[in-house]
Amino acid sequence: MELPSWFRQRRYIHFDEVLSLKKAEKLVSNPVAVARHPFWPLIKFTVNTPKLKRDKTTGVLIKKPKLREIAYAAHGDSQIFSYYCADLSSKYEAEIESRALTAVVLAFRSLKKSNIEFARDAFHEIRARGDCCAVALDITGFFDNLDHSQLKSRWKALLDVKELPPDHFAVFRALTKYAFVERDIVFEALGISVHNPRSERRRICTPDEFNTKVRGTGLVHVNLKKIGIPQGTAISAMLSNLYMLDFDTAAQRFALENGGRYMRYCDDILFIMPPGMSGHSAAFADAEIKKLKLEINPVKTAVSEFRRSAGSSTQTCSAPLQYLGFLFDGHQVIIRSAAFAKFSNRMKRGVSLAKQTMRSRNKTRAQTGAEEHALYKKQIFSRYSHLGSRNFLRYGYRAAKAMNSPAIKRQLRPLWKRLTKAIEN
Repeated sequence: MELPSWFRQRRYIHFDEVLSLKKAEKLVSNPVAVARHPFWPLIKFTVNTPKLKRDKTTGVLIKKPKLREIAYAAHGDSQIFSYYCADLSSKYEAEIESRALTAVVLAFRSLKKSNIEFARDAFHEIRARGDCCAVALDITGFFDNLDHSQLKSRWKALLDVKELPPDHFAVFRALTKYAFVERDIVFEALGISVHNPRSERRRICTPDEFNTKVRGTGLVHVNLKKIGIPQGTAISAMLSNLYMLDFDTAAQRFALENGGRYMRYCDDILFIMPPGMSGHSAAFADAEIKKLKLEINPVKTAVSEFRRSAGSSTQTCSAPLQYLGFLFDGHQVIIRSAAFAKFSNRMKRGVSLAKQTMRSRNKTRAQTGAEEHALYKKQIFSRYSHLGSRNFLRYGYRAAKAMNSPAIKRQLRPLWKRLTKAIEN
């Protein structure tokens, strides 16, 4: 039996148990039940994905923490979010098609493309234009700053109603005035290991334990601000696109009227415009984004001016364009160097951990008189070499092929030597 597109069984533990398809369908297909549904608090944790940036004066790579809060919903709540996301998405797709925006909004849609193809398309556009400028902008704290009143207005407009129906309002409220707990604090209070949370449990705790040990001890928090939706639920990404609908419409009109092109990948905005339009484009975006009660991050605004000399097939640029993890200078496409530094650090830590595990197990074997085992390399190669099927190197080779970029292949070549050196050391 083919499962509905909205239905996904998530195996993590939460305050409720995993729902079967039958129970999930009974819940989500009943607007009255959704309107009355008691949503559980989201479980929130922070992901630290350090950013590596090279100091322009010393050339030294500096690691800066980048903290991102992720929240995941209870199983019943998640099925509701997923079901309503599917419903709203179909209406949203029809709306952007009527506004001729299908090629503009790139993220969180079923386009069967990745950031590789989106970046490639942008670079092809620049090559085809010859003389042009690219203006890349970034929205500050995107999900954390979405204004609730504006989100509600766009939600109502999409449904073509004056007020949200009770079931839709319940979903809206669960995502704006949302309750949450900090994962590590709750797990510690309930004696749950962060590294092995399931451990024969079907749920984090019983309803009685939730009332006494979680809610009763003040571990539940509520977002009382008039801005922000959680990042990580099944509907959050779709709502972020809906929120930007009017901006996308205005930006597309601006680009076309001035002979340019506009595209947006989540909070990454890109204008490819005729020469001399960079300042005007940045000012336009800044003014329009303020109408949404959002702000453009001036630190991340970047302008690249491209020129093609007479009789030349390549371009020169004032500064390489950085877009979706790639750099384009008019001549070649490469992956950002910070990505390689990050991968190398991760690879070294992975190999080091494998060696520690080998030594620990061999110590136990020695005590029992068993023969020592050499380092298990199969998982290491799977994660950190071209022998794996889903890792950074495979991503790099896909990008090199899609971009027709020998430069990316050259970037990838030293990684095998670094891996074997880390294993041998």
